[in-house]
Amino acid sequence: MSLTALDESTIPSVKGGVVAILRSKWHDELVRNMATACTRVLLDHGIESVEDHEVPGTLELPLAVRVLSDKRVHDAFVCLSVVEKGSTAHFDMIVHATTDALQRISIDQKVPVINEIIAVYDISDAIARASNDEFNKGIEAAAAALEMIDFVRTSR
Repeated sequence: MSLTALDESTIPSVKGGVVAILRSKWHDELVRNMATACTRVLLDHGIESVEDHEVPGTLELPLAVRVLSDKRVHDAFVCLSVVEKGSTAHFDMIVHATTDALQRISIDQKVPVINEIIAVYDISDAIARASNDEFNKGIEAAAAALEMIDFVRTSR
């Protein structure tokens, strides 16, 4: 497994704005680690407000994003979750359905929806990506949100 740390000095800053972080309850410690890293980077790069929302599981993320997106107050959404493959096809159904739904919402609502659902076959891979270090995927999720907020603002 090869992980690369993102150079935070390359992340664009934006002025103001509201980002909602939506996180699932499963693998709570890992998901909270990602949310904490994501929030820090967003605030360090100019976001005015970061909302934190918890949903029961990964499959509930799209509805939560859709409900919040109707308010038209968020500049971006960041979805955080860890899904570990078990012995059934449930893993594949959840990951594919959620990913497709989040992408549809992003396109239909014209708002960045960052998908940082860590889908793993072994929980050690999630631990490597969601620990409190420079490899935390919450950092990359924040960077993607900031880049897309900047893109949307400058493309209008």
